[in-house]
Amino acid sequence: MSSEWLTTTGRPHRGRSRINVYPIVETKEARYSDMDVNGHLNHLALEALHEDARARINQKYVPGTYDPTNRVLRLVTSQNVVHFLGEVHWPATVEVGIGIGGIGRTSVVVSSGIFLAGRCVSVCDMTLVLVGDGGPVNFPDDNREVMRKLLLRCA
Repeated sequence: MSSEWLTTTGRPHRGRSRINVYPIVETKEARYSDMDVNGHLNHLALEALHEDARARINQKYVPGTYDPTNRVLRLVTSQNVVHFLGEVHWPATVEVGIGIGGIGRTSVVVSSGIFLAGRCVSVCDMTLVLVGDGGPVNFPDDNREVMRKLLLRCA
């Protein structure tokens, strides 16, 4: 296979490794079942922490997005980039920071970071697209206003 077919992502900006850039921070306990044979939280467990935080923030700027009986618009994933920057051993209490990394016309980048004892161990950027029955749709102004309040705090 030719290397020109390979797509990789550079390291995240070092500012992302500071918890104070994230407007929302939650504390989470690692589960025993998240551990691999080396005593580390496995990559799927770390990704699940990112996912849970992302679902909570999605509810803030697109209320009802997870209610299939009432929703007209939905969020779909177009890209997910996760960087693993350090190990987490069980047992552990981590902090998960979450915010909006960028706002497009029909898409939004939701950015999160996982921190252990103040050290960033993982960051994630997921691009989500707002879609209706006919495909992508523009985010309404009221949703955009909520998103702007949740933007990462650049240092």
